[in-house]
Amino acid sequence: MKYKPRLTQMVSWCILVLSKSSRLVQVGTGEGKSCIVAMFAAYQAMTGKTPDIISSSPVLAERDAKEWSAFYKELKITVDVNTNKSEEKKLKKCYECHVVYGTSDSFAADWLRQRFLRQDVRSKREFQCVIVDEVDSLMLDKGLEVVYLSTEIPLMESLNGILAKIWFEINQLKHFETGEILGPIQLFSQVLSEIITKNKNIDQHSIVQMAVDSGIMPVRSSMQMQENLENVLKQLDNSSVVQMVAFLTIFVGKFPQYFFKLYQERPDGTLRSLNEISPACTSERQEISVLLLGNGKCRVVHFEEDSVIMSMGQTIQIAFQSESIKIKMESHIPGLEDLINGKVQTWIENAFLATKMTLGHEYVLHGVGVAPVDYKCTGVVQNDMKWGEGLQQFLEMKHQTKLSNMTLITNFMSNVGLFKKYTNQIYGVTGTLGDQTELDMLKKLYNGIETCKIPSFRRRKLYELEGLVIPEEDEWIRTVCNVVKYQVSSTVYRGPRAALVICETINRAVNFYRTLSVTISLDKLKLYVNNNMNNSTITDSTIQAGDIIIATNLAGRGTDLKVSETVNEAGGLFVVQTFLPLNVRVEEQAFGRTARQGNPGSAQLIMCSSHFSDLVKLVMGENPSLTSLLSHLDSLIQKLHSLKETLFEETVNYYLENHSSQTHDAVTSALTDLLTINSFPSQECSLEKAKDVRNILVNIRLSGFLAQDIPKILKKEELFFVYLDLLDNAYEDDKDDQLDVIVSSLHECWGLWLLMHSSEEKTIEMLKEQLKVDLLSAKQKLMSKQSPSSMVYYYIRSGNKLREKGRLTESIEMYTKALEGGASGEIIPLYNRALATIKKKDTGYITRALADLEKADKAIVSYKSYLAHILIYIQLSSHVPETEGDTLLSKQFKIKFMIVNLLKMNIQEAVMKLKRAASIGGNVSLTEKHPLFLVVHIILSNQILLGDLETELMHIMSLGLEEIFSLDTLFSASGLVSKILKLMK
Repeated sequence: MKYKPRLTQMVSWCILVLSKSSRLVQVGTGEGKSCIVAMFAAYQAMTGKTPDIISSSPVLAERDAKEWSAFYKELKITVDVNTNKSEEKKLKKCYECHVVYGTSDSFAADWLRQRFLRQDVRSKREFQCVIVDEVDSLMLDKGLEVVYLSTEIPLMESLNGILAKIWFEINQLKHFETGEILGPIQLFSQVLSEIITKNKNIDQHSIVQMAVDSGIMPVRSSMQMQENLENVLKQLDNSSVVQMVAFLTIFVGKFPQYFFKLYQERPDGTLRSLNEISPACTSERQEISVLLLGNGKCRVVHFEEDSVIMSMGQTIQIAFQSESIKIKMESHIPGLEDLINGKVQTWIENAFLATKMTLGHEYVLHGVGVAPVDYKCTGVVQNDMKWGEGLQQFLEMKHQTKLSNMTLITNFMSNVGLFKKYTNQIYGVTGTLGDQTELDMLKKLYNGIETCKIPSFRRRKLYELEGLVIPEEDEWIRTVCNVVKYQVSSTVYRGPRAALVICETINRAVNFYRTLSVTISLDKLKLYVNNNMNNSTITDSTIQAGDIIIATNLAGRGTDLKVSETVNEAGGLFVVQTFLPLNVRVEEQAFGRTARQGNPGSAQLIMCSSHFSDLVKLVMGENPSLTSLLSHLDSLIQKLHSLKETLFEETVNYYLENHSSQTHDAVTSALTDLLTINSFPSQECSLEKAKDVRNILVNIRLSGFLAQDIPKILKKEELFFVYLDLLDNAYEDDKDDQLDVIVSSLHECWGLWLLMHSSEEKTIEMLKEQLKVDLLSAKQKLMSKQSPSSMVYYYIRSGNKLREKGRLTESIEMYTKALEGGASGEIIPLYNRALATIKKKDTGYITRALADLEKADKAIVSYKSYLAHILIYIQLSSHVPETEGDTLLSKQFKIKFMIVNLLKMNIQEAVMKLKRAASIGGNVSLTEKHPLFLVVHIILSNQILLGDLETELMHIMSLGLEEIFSLDTLFSASGLVSKILKLMK
């Protein structure tokens, strides 16, 4: 097989080979970047290095590895790709090759498997050299992307109830166009209770007396309720608006630090301010705005979102503290209460954000859940990515898909962290490097990296039409459609062309598709918006005359569209970008889909100004606050116009009367000045202005990345490396048979510590020392059989391990500690303790096991109620139109209830057998089974449920239900005699 590189490819290769340190090379689109990458990788391999090649997607990595395998084989160089492998043996074999293709995500994940999970996948492969095909993952805006391996944290499920309540309350809010926000409908007594909780000076007797004075409570009733404030407050729950106003008037007179502002809702849905209840004179007072509804109900009026977030956060904290376990642990590892107090406001903020996010814009529904879309950059649906801090769960609740648990990040590697491992051996070949500012910042991030641009082998035949900025969306849609239809229609001087319409979001692409489908044949229209769909009819086929591809940035990045000769003869592919691209690099890559490999093509930007970001509008002066300034400028311009027009008229009259060359020059000067004023900056091309503003904002954003965001992620990675060293010590020092239990618990301790401490304003050295001290303390607690936190699932894990080893007394002790802690729930520790007790079979084991199983049976009732509350909260919050059949969420909860009910039946059957054995003084025989046996009869009769049942069973097993059991009663003559004798006594 012979390979004949072109001149530009050889020059690029030579520049990379001669570079002693990191180098990025820009090569024109269609110039054969993959060839340059393969040649340079082969050179590195032949010099004894093991180059890693990073592509922008798994598809491209697998394609290039396959296409160039024969080339590598000719040179006796082994090659493989890591994106399509998950088994440890296959990955190890992959990394033993000279050259490995993959993505930044797959290389980072495999390093985590090696270093964090201690799987032998990378073996002895070092980070010697990396070659990047397209430099997106290197850039600052991608440097923050983080890869992590999911870790099952059982107790994160306990937060779903709080998230569901937050989502319910957020959806009860009412927003007014004037800016006010009505809080959820609540009892008047709840508002008062919150005030009393915060102010310890408000005594119970005063509240009772005010209730009597306002006519809410009779005197006789008040005498009986002096000792119970809760009963007093309940009396307020049926009060009328008049009674509530009277009560508040007396309350303010007694406690002048409060000031109540009352509102009423008009029939047209707006708010009307009523009277104010305020003390006669006081400078410092707490204002509370309330809409009174009668029947003891009201709604707090807020004037900004932050006020709602703070109020809801305080309510949830108070509610949780009243229900939470009062046992306090002396530990620096956060517990459940610490987590809620520290994160509840962030969860509420993300609930607000979820209500504002749009399906088909920032995310799509994929499979059984929600998947983010990188709509600003690549257009890729990120199937393996989940949002954190509750945002993922709120979006799942919004669309009633399957509800996942929040995750706790215990391991991670960022793009910037990955590339820094290659020190000064980062090489790249790309079609677009971006602007100089971005490159300058890149050089600061990766010390010593150099760049160069290689001239094209063929002159590029791209004609860029003048861009347009359309103010109204309807007009913008019509303009784009008309331009596209004109390009794909034949004219007197050319035949029909093909068009690629690149849209910012999936929704807008679908909108264009629907609009064009009215006049364009559907066999000519193609939609390319989702990488989860089969797009081979677009990517593998040749584009014919009249074809229109409507796409997101998915088609604007790395897609090599094949254009027919007929289309090229008519002028090539026409690309229209319908939005202001994120940066120059994204813009150039989109236009790079046409005029490739010497073929002709044209492109145009047609944008809608109403789609610009708020910052772009602000700087461009399209916001209301700058309108007055612009109007003053316009009036000044009009005055200048009138002055010039007068001067022009006088000059013309003089010219007509005195025709000469001098007067001709004066007329020319006056006309030139007038035209110059008519082209005052207010008429400046808005397209170029938008681009300039975009570039300024990009520079500001990238500066923020470099100054703030990148240091934050690198700080977290430094702390992670400290934890990895501590983990190594745990593996080396501990020879206990519970090592895996201790390691799993340490992972949870570390994840909780990072969640709560990483944002602290401390130096990295102080945080490192604190981390070492706190985790060593946690390890010592674990070694002494104590859990370091109520959020660490140590006791049940340890109990299961001890039971498995036959150390039943110790196992029972661990389950007892889990019950005392309370955070692990009751069902599983009670069930497992009963199992260990029956296995031990010491004196009185039947009585003790029976007591545990009866308690577990009752605990299941409470757990079902908890699940039902979550489901009801979410369903009541739905704004999605009802469809026939169950939602994914309701199906998921049906499966949950099904498994819990089957466990309840298993418990009740065991209780019956134990009671029978106790009644005859007999014993029981025990059979342990995999939890799958709970549902095996359902699976055999309904295969469709297999996947769902397996998922929920895996979850319940992660909570510690690793075995279920069945019992048989054994007759014992001696036991029966003993039982009869006891009864006779």
